[in-house]
Amino acid sequence: MNANAHSTYDPSNAVNVDKFFKDNDIKIKNDIGSFLKTKFNCIKQCEVDEIFQEVAFKIIKNNYLEKYSSDKSSLNTWLYIISKSVAIDYMRKMYRNTLLIDEYTEPSVVEVHSHTIKIPRGMLSERQTQVIKMIFWGDLRAVEVAEQLGISPQTVRSIKHQAITKLRRYFGAESERRIVS
Repeated sequence: MNANAHSTYDPSNAVNVDKFFKDNDIKIKNDIGSFLKTKFNCIKQCEVDEIFQEVAFKIIKNNYLEKYSSDKSSLNTWLYIISKSVAIDYMRKMYRNTLLIDEYTEPSVVEVHSHTIKIPRGMLSERQTQVIKMIFWGDLRAVEVAEQLGISPQTVRSIKHQAITKLRRYFGAESERRIVS
């Protein structure tokens, strides 16, 4: 810690530590808030305040004030790094998906019904219909379809894309994007 900061904030003196946090509370809270806004949509002031308390606790518990060195970083950078790491830990703890093993139940078996999609005659070209049937009903990959039809795999993917685009437009699902193998 530089001589000025060290004499101002003697880590062994509780009054000086309290003064350190009073002098830097806005900076720390701003650091926490700005970091959380980049990662989460809705930030509550109570969460920022709670994370601030966690930062203060970590600094005091681990005696970080005594370990600080202005030769390594500025006070602002040092506080930002601590605030960011504590905020990440806090958010992971708060938003962790937990499931107790005793509460876990096996998922029930879901019956899959085979749905037949009726494609109006003439909507797709003969080649598009052939590619769609081979990929989706025949469970073939683009490479396998290409070998059987004597065309390149890229051409198969292009034909599939064109057919899917036509089908989306027809069935009114243009705005939906789904990954299709």
